[in-house]
Amino acid sequence: MPADSPSSDVDVPTAVDVQLDHASVMTTDLDAAVSFYVDLIGLSLRTVEDDPVRDGRRRALLTDDHGQDVVELIEMEEMKHPSVPGRGGIHHLGFSLPSREWHSLRSRLDAADHAYEEVKGRLFVRDADGLVLEIEEG
Repeated sequence: MPADSPSSDVDVPTAVDVQLDHASVMTTDLDAAVSFYVDLIGLSLRTVEDDPVRDGRRRALLTDDHGQDVVELIEMEEMKHPSVPGRGGIHHLGFSLPSREWHSLRSRLDAADHAYEEVKGRLFVRDADGLVLEIEEG
């Protein structure tokens, strides 16, 4: 007997137009993290403020060149403790830059003597807390 085939009467969910609003990154040193993302990556600092969700914490909101929030940095000093296994739940953040800006970023990283690896048109660089950023030339 042949296996059941999918019925054409079954409603198949369609993809939803979901766009990344921002990525939250936990950091042990808010000032160093802001400096990395602003001075080297090229994001803009919108604000540093008391975190509205986590009492007693500060956060920074970073924007792209259109003013869209893309990264939220959350101060988590207790992550410095040796019993904390890792620095947050994000594996990496992916960015794409036009060729000119990508080369400019690579020059800034070189000038700052900030380590990175270049693989197939992508820069892999770690932020102030060791989070990997993948920056594609596009």
